[in-house]
Formats: sequence, structure tokens, C-alpha cells
Amino acid sequence: MESYLKKLRNKYLKRRKKKNPNMPIATWIQDDVFLDKSIGKSITIILRTVGCRWAYESGGCTMCSYLMDSSPIKISAENIINQFEYALNKYREEILKNPEKYSIKLFTSGSFLDEFEVPKDAKEHIFKKLNELPIKEIAVESRPEFINDYNLKIIRDYVDNNINVEIGTGIETLNEKIRNTSIHKGVSIDDIKKAIETAKKYNVGIKAYLLIKPLFITEKQAIIDSIHSANECINMGVSRISYCPATIHKGTLTEVLWKKNQYRPPFLWSVLEILKEVKSQNLDKLIMCDTAGIPSSRGAHNKIGCECNYKLKEILNDFTITQDLSLIEGALNSECECKKYWEEFIRFEEKNIVPLGDEK
Repeated sequence: MESYLKKLRNKYLKRRKKKNPNMPIATWIQDDVFLDKSIGKSITIILRTVGCRWAYESGGCTMCSYLMDSSPIKISAENIINQFEYALNKYREEILKNPEKYSIKLFTSGSFLDEFEVPKDAKEHIFKKLNELPIKEIAVESRPEFINDYNLKIIRDYVDNNINVEIGTGIETLNEKIRNTSIHKGVSIDDIKKAIETAKKYNVGIKAYLLIKPLFITEKQAIIDSIHSANECINMGVSRISYCPATIHKGTLTEVLWKKNQYRPPFLWSVLEILKEVKSQNLDKLIMCDTAGIPSSRGAHNKIGCECNYKLKEILNDFTITQDLSLIEGALNSECECKKYWEEFIRFEEKNIVPLGDEK
């Protein structure tokens, strides 16, 4: 598996183009929900770095192509600071007009806490500057192995406790075989537990990213696994659950199998079922769902062309912000011709050894 993933990754990495090292990959503002369940705005800044160390060293995860957004040339601490300052200056006035109504999300194509991507000098500058702003929350992303005392001490040396800090980490599933074979994550349950416990010491939250429907499992198994994984993560003390329905990224093993009709992204009905079960069992917890890719054939979808796809995407977005369980329950109780197709698909797939694909 690792050898194949490395070859596949290297083939696509040759297509990367040099971009301005002083400009972030992207920035945007969107509605968001904070840890205290109040609603505000988040400013997302995707920094251009050299990318995920795991992807370079092992071929990375079977569904992820974010390394393609990374830089093929070295990115210095100064470059990253320039990217951050550019994005911050773009939105500074809006932040100052609405104190405590904003969160800042700092993402990379890998792990913000890994000095392979973001040098210590850059992290210290960024956290110091953010602490000077009247923002409500700061969010970064990292693999669990970098959520350690060294990195969290850097955060709390510069960020006061009155600002919520949350680290999003790709737990993906609490099933070890699925995580490290189907996904090729290279993360153990001990890594995850240690990261969560370390974060608690520094009053830092852990947002658990969970992947809905990794490779090599059926639709029914995906539903069961996603529900179980969320409940277990909540028991372990994560600050929120963020579901990521599988999307077909270019240059991944997932895409290879999808093109062979040996994999299908999850149905939106499955996503709704998962959210209903987990939220109803954890009413006081934040349960979110990313809708990127929905409802294209490469993202979570019901039958291609069905009108319900767009309606359900809107419902998922509204639920993530409001946490209103009745939105999900109402959607699941609605009738659509493709709902029967989903039910039949699950029944038929369970009788087959190989998980099914779908029409393109």
C-alpha cells in the first residue's frame, strides 16, 4: 500500500506549480458557530507551506490531495508571516468593528503545529498578533503527534485563556483497521488519547474530524462506524465533532477506485442518519458537517440529478450553524424517490463482497 501511494503521490506532485510564497492559498469569511454555541463569523486563512510531512514520507492518506496545494519550493518563516499579515490586514477593520464576533482559522496543507511546515518563529508571531485582537476563538489543524507539550506551551505562552483555542485533528474513525488500512493514516488510538489529554492540560479544545465512508467498507458499515466513532470521541473529551463526508480528490487511491466503479461517496441520506443519531444522543455537543463537494458525483450525493441533493445540502449547512436537530429529523422524514434507491442500495450492497460504486 505505502509503495503504491508514494508512486501515485509523486506522479501528481510533478504537476505542482510555483506560486507567490508571500501569498496565502486562500482566505474567506463565513458564518460559524463558536464553542459556547453562539453564532458569529470565522475568517479562514489557508497558509501556503511545503505541505504534509506524512504525505511526503509515506504517500499520505488514501482520500487526501491537499499536498497538491502546497509549495514545491521552500517556504520560510518570513514568507508565512507575510501571508498571515496580508490576510489579517484584509479583514482587520471588520474584526475591530465587531469585537468578540470573530474566530480566526489557520490551516495549511498538513499540520500547522509541525515545524517542518510552520517554523516556531512564524507560530510565535502569529499567536502574538492574534492575542492582540478582540477575537473569540483561534483554530488550527494538526496531526495528533504534534499536539504535544512543546507546541501547546508555545500557544499558551502567547494566547490568553480568555480566547478559546481549538485544534482540528483527523481522527477519521475509532476503528484502528479502517484508520490505518483503509485510510492509511498512520495514527494509533494511543496517539489520539495522548493528544486529547495533552490539550486538556492547556485548556485547548480538540475538534475531531471524522471521515464518512472511507475506502473498502459498505454504506451500512460507514453509517455504523461514523456513529460509533463520534460517540467514542465525545466520551474521550473532544470539544466538537466535524464530519467530513468523503470527496473524490484528484490523484488519490480513492479516485482510482471511483473511476473503476469500485467506490461510491456516501449518500446524503446516510449523512443525515448519522447526524440524527449522534446529535440526539449528545444534545449538548457541537456536531458539524462539511458540505464541500456536495452534491457533485465526486462528493456525497443521492441519485445524480435529484432535486433533493441541493435541498439537503442547504439543510446540512443550516444544521451546522444552528444545531437544530429538527432540521435533520424533518429532512429524514421527507419523501423522495431516491430514498428508496438508497435503502435498496444498502440492502443489495450487503449481499456483495465488494462495496459498490455508482453511476458517474
